[in-house]
Amino acid sequence: MMELLVLLAILAGVLAMGALNGRRTLSGQEQAAFLNTLQNVFWQGATEAASRGENLTLERNGSRLELKRGSTVLRAWDIPQGVVLSLGDGPIARFTPPGKVQDPQGRPLSQPLTFTAAVNGRTYTYTISLIGEAKRVP
Repeated sequence: MMELLVLLAILAGVLAMGALNGRRTLSGQEQAAFLNTLQNVFWQGATEAASRGENLTLERNGSRLELKRGSTVLRAWDIPQGVVLSLGDGPIARFTPPGKVQDPQGRPLSQPLTFTAAVNGRTYTYTISLIGEAKRVP
């Protein structure tokens, strides 16, 4: 009987460690997927503005990025825990019907928009072009 209790205790410990490792792996995959999605957010905003023929804005609202037409949220992306963006709350960029990216006040970009995303001690720099093309380094 004692052997069975010891075996169950060991098995419970192994399962708990496996669950923690699985959770850590899942969190890392979610963060990596968000970093890739972040590259596409600006292109999607520019494309959406061109196809709708309307001005749209990209805003950060706490732990979400939102593509908006006025006050209506068209798309939203949750920022996973552990991802730190250098973008503050509020408007980030404006997209115009020709598919161009502007600053939040609606002025043409005088230089590419840049920001960083930090995950697990690594910092990635994003550079957004006038047409919404995003490059990430590293």
